[in-house]
Amino acid sequence: MRKGLLLFGLAVGIGAVGCDFSGEMPQDGADNETGAARSDAPAASGEGGSDSSGAPNLSSVVFLHGNVSNWEVTGTLRSVSVSGNSITLDYDKARVWPGRNTAGASVNANPWILVNRNGTWYAATWEWLRVGQTSKSRAAVRGDHINVAPLNNFVPRSGETYGFMVSGLARSNVRNVLERTNVVMFTWP
Repeated sequence: MRKGLLLFGLAVGIGAVGCDFSGEMPQDGADNETGAARSDAPAASGEGGSDSSGAPNLSSVVFLHGNVSNWEVTGTLRSVSVSGNSITLDYDKARVWPGRNTAGASVNANPWILVNRNGTWYAATWEWLRVGQTSKSRAAVRGDHINVAPLNNFVPRSGETYGFMVSGLARSNVRNVLERTNVVMFTWP
């Protein structure tokens, strides 16, 4: 009985902080889904502006969670895709970065969205990723998961382009690695 109550308590606790640890973990070699944005190389760096993919230079971005702009780019975000109710961030460190127990589960990464509002780029995490996880609920890419102004009411709009990246844990004060992926620009379907 105690074990059941503990598991119920963990489930309620996870739900209370707006975290969704569900999501499919695609097998290696899975076909790329329609609506995917691909990247084969890390974003270029430089002063201000953006790189050839349109990604902003992270030194000019306002970070709403931990600032990861100076974290080493050790991972590659190969693509971002939305299919049905899922968003997939195909990155190569999903099973490499070590997990840490936080938010009621063993997690190892945070997905990020970069949003341009009135000429200013903002970067915010919107979820936690478990070791090996690359997909989340599409509904998680919203302001109620970001929980920080000015993106706390954010809702992605069809046809608008956003940047995505994945980093080691940066959403709270818990850290596992100070590493991140490149930024991939993706037009919301």
